[in-house]
Amino acid sequence: MYTRQDVAKLAHVSVATVSNVLSGKKYVSAPLQKRVHDAIEALEYHPNQAARCLATKQSRHLAIIVNDICNPRYAEVTEAMQKEAASHGYIVSIVDITRFGIGNGQVFDLIARNVDGIFVATYIDEMRADIERAMQSGICVVSGTSDLGAVLKIDYQAAIDEMIADLAGLGHRSIGFISCYSIHETQHDKYKCYCRALQSCGLPINPSLVVDGCPPYHADLETGYAATRELLARGIELTAVFAVNDLAAIGACRAIREAGLRIPQDISVVGCDDIAFSQYTEPKLSTIHVPKAEMGRRAVRMLNCQLNGGSCEKVCMPSGYVRRQTVASANAG
Repeated sequence: MYTRQDVAKLAHVSVATVSNVLSGKKYVSAPLQKRVHDAIEALEYHPNQAARCLATKQSRHLAIIVNDICNPRYAEVTEAMQKEAASHGYIVSIVDITRFGIGNGQVFDLIARNVDGIFVATYIDEMRADIERAMQSGICVVSGTSDLGAVLKIDYQAAIDEMIADLAGLGHRSIGFISCYSIHETQHDKYKCYCRALQSCGLPINPSLVVDGCPPYHADLETGYAATRELLARGIELTAVFAVNDLAAIGACRAIREAGLRIPQDISVVGCDDIAFSQYTEPKLSTIHVPKAEMGRRAVRMLNCQLNGGSCEKVCMPSGYVRRQTVASANAG
């Protein structure tokens, strides 16, 4: 195995210059960087990460907590996070609370693996004690919750206001909500935004138009399908449905068609996240756009800032309403 001394000797530079090129923490001129990288490639040099971890007391290992690894939303966030992490010398692990749960086992595992930082890309109230335990162990945290590390969250209110106003302007007065998660969760922002938006448009909040989630909580195709079947079976007036994410909305579309109804002539449908699949449904799905890739990049930058002794201001990223083909006038049918 070659060492940094070997790289420095071949590149005709100091060992400190090799270290600065590898860490990126100090400026090194382009010609010197090229000589160092050429020497690294010629020797097939690989830094000793174990030794580096002991010296810096950092594992260069981050984690992202998601609630469904199969949801394309989290795939896009994680892909961007991994690319950004690699540019800073980190690797990223994924913890899926939907498939494996979240509890002391997972938190202890992250602590035991010397994870430096965690991006909590999803949150349910029962996670709080575990995230607090991770923070107490010295792990840096970025989450959407104000008292759990640095704050990185999506502002849904303006987009949902616009969406409900658009539906109301098209004559919709009975707008259902497919929650998938408990509406009593403290951080269920989409449900809270939905209620505020209805009130802003002078529409009542009708509990009969809301299908609450049941544990274990899932927000996927099947859950959206089952929840919409339940909503239709209630026999109440329904002209539009807003689902907590695009997968649930696509599942809702299937339930609506199976009931012999048309989209959007009989019922309009809106999802959330703007995953790539939303533009390939028939008709194309209206949705709330979320800056997923930028969220992953920001999370890494915020964790890296904390790990290098900096502080992070709260980041609240905007979302946007995208009307496509699944929204039409309430009397279109």
